[in-house]
Amino acid sequence: MAQPLTILIIDDSPEDRQVYRRYLLQDQEYSYTILEEESGEGALALCRQFQPDGILLDFLLPDMDGLEFLTDLKQQSQVAMPAVIMLTGYGNEAVAVQAMKIGVQDYLVKGQTTAERLLSTIHSAIKNTQLRQELQKSEERFRTSIENMLDCFGIYSAMRNHTGEIVDFRIDYVNAAACECHQLTKEKHLGQGLCQILPAYQESGLFDEYCQVIETGKPLIKESLIYTCMCGKQQLSKAFDIRVTKMGDGLVASWRDVTEKKQAEERLRESQQFIERIAETTPGILYVHDLVEQRNVYINSQVTELLGYTPQQIQEMGTEFLFNVMHPDDLTEFLEMYKRFDSFRDGEILENEYRMRHANGEWRWFCSRDTVFTRKADGSPHQIVGTTFDITQRKQIEEQLRLSNERFQLAAAAVNCLIYDWDLEKNIVDRTEGLTRILGYSLQEAETTHEWWKDLVHPDDRERLGNHFHNLSAHQNHYAAEYRVRHKDNHYLYILDQGVMTRDINGRVVRVVGSTTDISEQQAALHERNRLLELEQAARAEAEAANQTKDEFVAMVSHDLRSPLHAILGWTELLRTRQLDAATTARALETIERSAKSQGKLLEDLLNISRMLQGKLQLELSQINLVNIVRVAIETAYPSAKAKNICLESILDESIPPITGDINRLLQVLDNLISNAIKFTPPEGRVEVRLFQSGADAQITVSDTGIGIKSEFLPYVFERYRQGNSTHKQGGLGLGLAIAFHLVELHGGIIQATSPGEGQGATFIIKIPL
Repeated sequence: MAQPLTILIIDDSPEDRQVYRRYLLQDQEYSYTILEEESGEGALALCRQFQPDGILLDFLLPDMDGLEFLTDLKQQSQVAMPAVIMLTGYGNEAVAVQAMKIGVQDYLVKGQTTAERLLSTIHSAIKNTQLRQELQKSEERFRTSIENMLDCFGIYSAMRNHTGEIVDFRIDYVNAAACECHQLTKEKHLGQGLCQILPAYQESGLFDEYCQVIETGKPLIKESLIYTCMCGKQQLSKAFDIRVTKMGDGLVASWRDVTEKKQAEERLRESQQFIERIAETTPGILYVHDLVEQRNVYINSQVTELLGYTPQQIQEMGTEFLFNVMHPDDLTEFLEMYKRFDSFRDGEILENEYRMRHANGEWRWFCSRDTVFTRKADGSPHQIVGTTFDITQRKQIEEQLRLSNERFQLAAAAVNCLIYDWDLEKNIVDRTEGLTRILGYSLQEAETTHEWWKDLVHPDDRERLGNHFHNLSAHQNHYAAEYRVRHKDNHYLYILDQGVMTRDINGRVVRVVGSTTDISEQQAALHERNRLLELEQAARAEAEAANQTKDEFVAMVSHDLRSPLHAILGWTELLRTRQLDAATTARALETIERSAKSQGKLLEDLLNISRMLQGKLQLELSQINLVNIVRVAIETAYPSAKAKNICLESILDESIPPITGDINRLLQVLDNLISNAIKFTPPEGRVEVRLFQSGADAQITVSDTGIGIKSEFLPYVFERYRQGNSTHKQGGLGLGLAIAFHLVELHGGIIQATSPGEGQGATFIIKIPL
């Protein structure tokens, strides 16, 4: 099957284009889509749109020569240049050489070009272009891969003297990681001698080892090589892993900075010593327990201060230690806890509280935190590491707090609000029965975390509430906030939340005690009052806007009807004198006629708006050709455009099928849009009209380079009596676009307006179903 290709023929001679087309259609190897253009600018536009595989380019074009075209094509090409073959009637070799430098693949002389020669040249040019593009992609992939390597990479060539001895290595390539390592840009690397910019290679002996790689062909591998060099103005010593391999009469080298790894190993050794010192100075008991041997393989000296036994005494007691010192009521639970280590994940911590008897006979409370330290080959726990702290004083305080909470619960039951106590360190919130009275949740249904309450807060209030507490000063301990929370039956209540915060010595909040009161009825009354106030203000603003619109409309009607009326009356008075010459009389009649037509147009717009409002604006439907209608509208507007020296362009799709519509009403719409575009476009501007098929619609666009439309006015551009130009310099009642909008809707279509902004032109788009 023939390979499909797109060829663009650029030649202002129709006969020559026909010959080239005939030659191309004889090709058995390729199937061509042939595009033709006679000008350079038009060809550049086709290249942007279709991106052809090949171009047959005539050297002499009406608007530019082939070299100028190639220069512009090269600038606008987003990807690789297509295969270009230049055609000329002159055999100028100088031109051919210059064209080849710019990017032409081959050069043919008109009159000497046969079908066989043309096809052979095209085949060769396209294949060369494809190979060049593939090579470029391959090089890009290689460079991208190397440049994204975290390891340093370089390619070097041997530099030899007249005797063949290697005196240095020329740097042919280095990646970004190598540049960063040497703290030099790529430009300062390439083409330079390796030892010239990095003398330490000679001093360290690396240069001699590189030479051995070339002489013997044996790769060089070095681990943790200590290398000292000047990086900028600072002398640094670093450790590197290096791999060097011979390539031709040169080297390929990669290296990795392992300085941090070596430093980390040294820090680990120091850290182990540091941990050992910490273990002996920690305020709690630190131990390592062997689960297989059932003994403590390590225990620090703090055990003597907290339990009255020396580490040696505990080691001698072995497994009997727990049975001798742990409270009988806690021992069973403690032993069950140790069985759970078989299912523990790495890093998981098991916490437990229990009582142990001091050597002096006193019972004291302790809290231990244990985790798996080492595992056996089968993955089961081997050793655990743990810490134990004396929490006797804390337990006594907790008991006092429990008694205090009992009194608090009795007092809270007597008030009609929710009272809560939030311990931030444990993230535990105690709430009173007011939770049930206000929100319907029982204390058993509510979670004891603050996150449960946060989930009840209305999503729209969460950020505001968080900002409120975040902005409290470090010395502010009282707070009050109003927000919404979800009731158990899923409706929201307004609540007033206020309380007091307790801080530690560092100013960090550790406890919050507060109350929550239902204020939904007060908020509902406030919202209703605000709603009524907003409705009154909106009604007043709407009435004022309506009065202003009415006044503006009456003023516009008065102005636009009075201005032509003054002209009619003035010229009529002059005609009655019968003292005017023939030319002045003719001008007077033209002015009277033009003024009368202007008044008629304004009155017709008012009548159309009246019919629209009463639903009496009807269409006279028939089968119509949109292409002809657009052409008539353009021809009608042409004199106005020419008078302002405006370029009026059109692009029409002749294949648009007929539609059912009212020819006069559609002409009225197009006349309005095109005349507006000309009216609001300054001299020397451009107006473009396009007709094409868009899906199941026929689409007409009218674009101009005029004064544009302000972004704030775009939503109102099709409303009655609205004009973007508030100074009324262009005349009219602001009814034309409103009528156009209604007429397009009657045809089942839509009309839209877009504009980048004031002074940047505007585009009106009509879509009518086919």
